[in-house]
Amino acid sequence: MVGVPKSKRCTFCKTRKTKCDEKWPTCGTCARAGKVCSGARNTFKFVVNGSHNELPDGSEDGVRTSGLPLASPYVGNAGRRRHDGGTVVSDPMHIFIEGHSFEYSSTNLLHPTPWSPPDQTIARLIACLGAAPGTGHDLRIVGAFLPLIPQRLVSGNMALCHAVELLLGAWTNSRRGLPSHTWLDLRTYNRALRSLKTALNDANVDQLTNTLTALCILQKIEVLYDFARGSNQENHAAGLIAVINKGGPAQPMVEIALHVTFESLFHMLQEDIRQGRESDFHASEWRRALEGAIDASDIRPVLKHLYHLWVEVTAWPGLARLVRILRQNPSDTMTAAELRLRATSLAQLLRHQDESILASLAESGAITKVENTARPDLFPKCYRFADFQTAKLFCSHALFSVITCRFLQEADSVLARRDPCVEKQAIRYSKRIWMAYPWMRNQTPLAVDFTAALVFSYESGNEEEREFCIASLRDMDSSRHPPPIGEWVEETIMANAKAYSGRLPFIRTQDPKVEYDGVGCRS
Repeated sequence: MVGVPKSKRCTFCKTRKTKCDEKWPTCGTCARAGKVCSGARNTFKFVVNGSHNELPDGSEDGVRTSGLPLASPYVGNAGRRRHDGGTVVSDPMHIFIEGHSFEYSSTNLLHPTPWSPPDQTIARLIACLGAAPGTGHDLRIVGAFLPLIPQRLVSGNMALCHAVELLLGAWTNSRRGLPSHTWLDLRTYNRALRSLKTALNDANVDQLTNTLTALCILQKIEVLYDFARGSNQENHAAGLIAVINKGGPAQPMVEIALHVTFESLFHMLQEDIRQGRESDFHASEWRRALEGAIDASDIRPVLKHLYHLWVEVTAWPGLARLVRILRQNPSDTMTAAELRLRATSLAQLLRHQDESILASLAESGAITKVENTARPDLFPKCYRFADFQTAKLFCSHALFSVITCRFLQEADSVLARRDPCVEKQAIRYSKRIWMAYPWMRNQTPLAVDFTAALVFSYESGNEEEREFCIASLRDMDSSRHPPPIGEWVEETIMANAKAYSGRLPFIRTQDPKVEYDGVGCRS
């Protein structure tokens, strides 16, 4: 028998042996009990030669990691199994998972062969990627590189394998609604760090992409699931820069390396700002290499637009450095003129993207305005997006448009110029960020990068809009352990917005007093 569908009841209802009303995404029983509903159980049991082969009822990820393999080599060509993560097909010599082949020797054909650890990780990752679509636990929000990782894990790279295991463990614990301080398993975390250290010391250039991917995953895990171990204390941004530079701009960039580079770029640019330097990636040879890799790739058009935007905003650290120089010497008109010239060039490019790319997405229906049911008194309309990548492009564009306005205002203050249109533009793009918040809120806890946009938009708001920003920041960070700022208040928001635009220095301390006193930003 090929497959007998199991009950569609969610895991909680099946465990309690009660009827499930199947009102997904959260059934009535789970809603009343305050549980995270697993949704429909898209699983099957199989009967092969009189023997049952099915997933354990307690498996949330849809993958068995011990006991009988998901598909045994002796099953034959007829053996086919579908679970949450896709299809597992077996033939007498191979097991195939989503196009990935795992060989078995002929001597083992008569006995079920246990999967190797990389194979188990691949199967679990594939299952998790399809486990929560359209919710804030959709793993694809973490990055477009995740679906490409199974191809890399086949090589048995331990740094990448351990990083993926850590991510899946933290994600599973978060999705189950466990206390946030338990999300990150310290034993798995320390093992991942040790493997990463070994990989960083490996001179093999062929492994650079795997090491880069492992670094990116660890950085994202820390920011998402345990900020106490986050980017300012266990700083992977410097490692990311070093690994990418080790390959150099002349190194061909495969698709997964392209995704990982741009998924990590925001944190790398932040590190450059903290160090007060230009970004290496703003150099002409790197810009040409990145632009060429984007154009030569087969990725989605919206991702190409997003990555091209990021290439342009590699100017951000350099502009912040010029502002820092002006703060130290307010009479330096030459630096102010350079700042205004470079900021104006970036502002013109952003305006062109707004009038062409974003306008085209709006015309196609990928970006729409709908009724704001959450805060109609503040914004009658809010934005809705076709997918997370479109939302990320829209919000990143608004974020850097606001930042560019701040650079122009700093230059104008030294040059004794005043252009009221600059502040109007800052307000316009800040409102876009606020109107995107209801949609982005539904993408938490994984969409925490949106907090940067809220921070930079705060300065443009009136009293009511600023209160909205503070409440939104607290809400989006409520799931993180611990909240990275401690508490979002006006002083901490302004300290971060000013420091990352060069208007305040970074001070190596965790004492929030420096921000409350307005003398610097914690680093």
